[in-house]
Amino acid sequence: MKLHQLQALVGVVEHGSIRATAREMHLTQAALTKSLRTLEEDVGVSLLIRKSRGVVLTEAGQRLHARAKLVTRQITLAHEDLRQSQGDDTGTLRVGITPYLMLTVLGEAFMWFRRRYPKVQLRLVEGLVARVLPSLRDGSLDFAIVADSGEVIHTEFDATRLLKEPQKIVVRKAHPILLQATAARLAELEWVLPGPFANDLDDGLNAMFKQAGVKAPSLMTRCDAMAAMALVRQSDAVSVMPAPLLAQPECRGLVEISLRKLNPPPIELVLLAPPDVPLTPAAAYFARCLTDAIMTQHTGRQI
Repeated sequence: MKLHQLQALVGVVEHGSIRATAREMHLTQAALTKSLRTLEEDVGVSLLIRKSRGVVLTEAGQRLHARAKLVTRQITLAHEDLRQSQGDDTGTLRVGITPYLMLTVLGEAFMWFRRRYPKVQLRLVEGLVARVLPSLRDGSLDFAIVADSGEVIHTEFDATRLLKEPQKIVVRKAHPILLQATAARLAELEWVLPGPFANDLDDGLNAMFKQAGVKAPSLMTRCDAMAAMALVRQSDAVSVMPAPLLAQPECRGLVEISLRKLNPPPIELVLLAPPDVPLTPAAAYFARCLTDAIMTQHTGRQI
């Protein structure tokens, strides 16, 4: 297998057609088609099914694409690493960031980063754990900072634990339960939780209600963080959010319910990167900007 063949395979999947990929790679369609056909001959299996609306991968093609994507990204990063180590400030950086950090420290970290790397192309994605882990595995992300509530297998990645944040039970400001909030009454309401469809946050909430001697809520809706905020603000649902979020404009109209018997499990911020592969200088610097901003915010709250 040749690098240009793997690049052709990744390009066809990314752009959806041979014509678009040929244009992006500055090749003729005939040259690109020959490269893909030669790749199939070399590996001895069919990789692509050509249809009127483009191409789709066979099962073998999907397996090879996953590895080809990782290989081609690492080649790109190798070039960027060498250029940046010589003072070049260009390249592309792909990072997953938990919504909590997007709403709190991302802006400050971004400004610090831009002063050093004004030309690096940034690709930022909402870093819910279920979305981030597959992208770290296939090389789509260079690193991520996630709010881990138990899903991360720390031996799979280079993992740096940053800090733990307390979480609060929140409802809308005019919620009818505010005057007579009890664990039992909260358990009767619908809970809206940010994150994947099932994770250890569910177990933590179940344990919280069990410790309070109350049956856990039977109705839990899972969604992205911004959707959770909107649903809680516009309904009688209950949610759990990191405590610092309540000071952000996006949480305007939400208030904390504090009950001695109900203490939501904390979240832990963790920086994850592929193992055994160094970050490029730009990636390492952005990671430092983010971690410095996190620690500055944390220590500032303690003063």
